[in-house]
Amino acid sequence: MIGIIGALDSEVTSLIKDLSDVTNVTISGINFYSGKIHDKEVVIAKSGVGKVFAAMCAEAMILKFGVDKIIHIGIAGLLDESLSMDAVAIASSVVQHDMDSTALGDPPGKILETDLTFFPCAKKLIDDFENISKNLNLKYKVGIIASGDQFVTSTEVKKKIVDTFDAIACEMEGAATGQVSYVNGVDFIVIRAFSDSVGNNSKDDYYSGKFEASDRATMLVKAYLLS
Repeated sequence: MIGIIGALDSEVTSLIKDLSDVTNVTISGINFYSGKIHDKEVVIAKSGVGKVFAAMCAEAMILKFGVDKIIHIGIAGLLDESLSMDAVAIASSVVQHDMDSTALGDPPGKILETDLTFFPCAKKLIDDFENISKNLNLKYKVGIIASGDQFVTSTEVKKKIVDTFDAIACEMEGAATGQVSYVNGVDFIVIRAFSDSVGNNSKDDYYSGKFEASDRATMLVKAYLLS
């Protein structure tokens, strides 16, 4: 079974509408919709915003539904200035940019219990989404996606995330899904489309761009489920 997580309604609603033989279960306040899309068994949920909700959602998908892979989709802020707003980011790995135990001598972002800073995405999923992006003639880049419980608008914070982690996009959930998936031995990937270019106008860009960006991310997942 494939798990699909988005933080917002705009990121998952059209996928839920495509489900057949739907079953709805609520766990810890999160609605999980399971069924089939193109003969593939899937479970889809809107986690809510932030790393804690994402972690709750991913853990429930693994323990309750037995998913063998998780695709976390949605929107993000653009960090890589070589990319345009109509591109998509395919995560090679994910990192929590706001995890900081450097006072103890650790590198920024290190998750102590795992001894990792970057959680690697499944190579097969990376290859699949690269091929789909090419087939759809979408601009894309494979790289590090950084997550934190912060809507980044500051150019100073943007520079710090890029300089520290070499990230191409920032958002608020994917690395939590990555950590939960990793410790449970489940393949995962994070796919993000850009709603805003991180900077002083991020908030305005976000509100005007989130629906188009959500549609772009959803289009990739629908193509994956068709493959």
